[in-house]
Amino acid sequence: MANFFINLRWKLYKFYSKWLLLWGLDKGYIQPYNEELIKRLRGIYYGGIPASVLLLCLGITNGNCYDRALLLSRVFLEDDGDVRLVYAAVADLKFNPIYANNKDSDADHCFVERITNDGKRYIYDTSLGFIYKKWIYWLINFPKIRKINDRQSIIDFIAEDEEIHPDKPCSDKLIRKFILSNIEATYERGEMYAMLGILQREVELFRNSP
Repeated sequence: MANFFINLRWKLYKFYSKWLLLWGLDKGYIQPYNEELIKRLRGIYYGGIPASVLLLCLGITNGNCYDRALLLSRVFLEDDGDVRLVYAAVADLKFNPIYANNKDSDADHCFVERITNDGKRYIYDTSLGFIYKKWIYWLINFPKIRKINDRQSIIDFIAEDEEIHPDKPCSDKLIRKFILSNIEATYERGEMYAMLGILQREVELFRNSP
């Protein structure tokens, strides 16, 4: 009986969240990554691959929110306003029967919160590939915040990580070729940025770069 209610709650939540997502997209409260953001991501590398490629391939981004959110947050470190990494339990994981039946799982997720100079708040969720106005993200996911890393914490972590693992974009062409092949294999899965042709464009821009 418990499983029945868990599954029912999950189905109701999926209906609710999908409806709210479509409504938010229609009203402009939720948007895909824009061209300005993608352009800036081209200058940030992880494992020799630009973030403009990695973050548009949701097949290799989903499930790696800690690393990918940190990667995206780097875009905003030099901007005015503020940026933070938020660690929270979210409904999309809490209500999922896979996690609901696992008492050892805290269904933790990580996303980027950006606060502009004029006080607007946006959520960048790399697992979903969307930018949300904060209020609608909260309506969809009901985050229960566990921890927040502020701008300085992000800067300190990046500096420490780069000291231990200095990034060399062209140091290993074999690994780069392997990763790009895996990304290209996702083109037929119907992922959003591949359907729009944006992921393919970014892969080719990187492949043809000096």
